[in-house]
Amino acid sequence: MPFRSIALKIIMLSYRYLLLLPLLASCVRPPGYQPPALTAPTAWKTAADTLTKAAPTAPAPPPTVGQAPAPGPWWALFNDPVLAGLEQQATAQNFSLQAAVARVEEARANVRVAASYRAPLVTVDPQVYRTRLSGLRPVPFPVASGGSGVVQSQFYIPVNASYEVDAFGRIRAGVRAADADAQVAEATRRTVLLALTADAATYYFGLRGLDAQLAVLDTARQDRRHSLALTRERYRVGVDNEIAVHRAETELANVDAQAIETRRQRLVLEASLAQVVGQPASGFALPPQPGPPTAPAVPATLPATLLARRPDLQRAERRLAAASARTDVAHLTRLPTVHLNGFLGPQSAQLGDLARVSDSYTYYLGGGVSIPVFNGGRNRANEQVARAEATALTADYRQAALVAFQEAETAQADVRQYQAQVGARQRALRAARQASALTKERYRAGLTTYFEVVDADRQTLDAATLLAQTQSNLLTATVGLVRALGGGWE
Repeated sequence: MPFRSIALKIIMLSYRYLLLLPLLASCVRPPGYQPPALTAPTAWKTAADTLTKAAPTAPAPPPTVGQAPAPGPWWALFNDPVLAGLEQQATAQNFSLQAAVARVEEARANVRVAASYRAPLVTVDPQVYRTRLSGLRPVPFPVASGGSGVVQSQFYIPVNASYEVDAFGRIRAGVRAADADAQVAEATRRTVLLALTADAATYYFGLRGLDAQLAVLDTARQDRRHSLALTRERYRVGVDNEIAVHRAETELANVDAQAIETRRQRLVLEASLAQVVGQPASGFALPPQPGPPTAPAVPATLPATLLARRPDLQRAERRLAAASARTDVAHLTRLPTVHLNGFLGPQSAQLGDLARVSDSYTYYLGGGVSIPVFNGGRNRANEQVARAEATALTADYRQAALVAFQEAETAQADVRQYQAQVGARQRALRAARQASALTKERYRAGLTTYFEVVDADRQTLDAATLLAQTQSNLLTATVGLVRALGGGWE
């Protein structure tokens, strides 16, 4: 009797505890996740050098990957069909992008795995066995078996079911963490896509800049050959000396050497572009094209809210969201878990009797509560680990925002300054060409030496080369601004 009374008390306490679970669940529910607020600069520093004062507005927290639009074909800003073809090859054939896509599918599958724990587990476990019981076994009542053993057969087809009641939301928090991890993978894919397309454009415009320099060097080579022929003729008739001839030969050789170095640089960039578009470098070639393309016009005012589209910033925020959800999981692991389980199925000593369900079926239905009592502080330590990770990722997110502002500021400065440099380089080239033409006229008239011709030609070549380099730098800086703004400014 005392044992029965104690058992009844335990059962009654268990039922009371089960009735209190909803109330406890509402009390221990963790607070909802809110991304940290970011502080934007009051104005872009580079705007002080322009006619329009650009004042970036304070950005809202970056939208989640599901809310943010995927980066579009921003390279259409340059209106270059060759670049568009290269970008299509890169997005279709690059192996790094293919790996990122596969990781997105992996993360989405993990979301389905995490969500599956919210559903019951049902299995069918057919069993058949044959046993022999000892004839000398202890029995509660004498059995007239003559001391011989008993052989038994059993056929059993149970349907087992188990279910964890997500009373405190631990499983739901795990699903939120997996979903945030999937969004991290998607943001990583977009980061790879943006970096890939930006690298392709950077290499392409670098090649176009080198093509422009080679065109300048080809013109200079022809001019140097003409000067060498003129100097030799003047030396032959006794108008000029041998030093002028050797100086002309030196200038021609220097131009040839500079052209060789430029072609070497072009081969390096061409190989880099081949790697980006997913082709072997030995089988890829981009024919030279004359003249650098025109850089698109950049708006004078760029709001800081554009930075919320940056996929790397979205990735940092989603990593923080996943860590916050894992912190909730670690905290809720320290609370009791409620399990329901049971089975139902026919059981018989004869295989043919299994069909007599009304007589052969057996079932069990029950449940229980698992209350963590002691595990050496493991659950508490796991929660501390999760909170420390969330704190670190909060700092990483804020640092990523600072990097985004810095890159946007630097990219705008590069574009503005290179635009100004192009105008200055063009003026320098016009002046150098005029000076070179006047110097050569004076040389033909015998009013100056060849040394002044060499100096004027060098200045013209330097001015033309620097203009081609600056135009290429402006294009690559524009690509850098597109990358810094997360895929354009439209």
